[in-house]
Amino acid sequence: MTTMLSNILEHHGRANQRLASLEEDLIHVKRAEEKLKATIEALEKKKSEMNARVALMERNDLYELLEAKMEGFQIANHPGTI
Repeated sequence: MTTMLSNILEHHGRANQRLASLEEDLIHVKRAEEKLKATIEALEKKKSEMNARVALMERNDLYELLEAKMEGFQIANHPGTI
């Protein structure tokens, strides 16, 4: 009877240690998850900023192309005014 009780208590002690270890692991996982969320948010913000820059650059390219075409049109219609 004493041996069985001793075995139960020993098993219970190991189970409690394992539970404590798992709780610590969970804390680390939650911290890592928070860091990953912050990283994802920062990357999404950076992506948005980069998309805005690309859109601006594309718009500027279109303006430059339009200006070049307009200059070409003016030169073609007024050949003596260079």
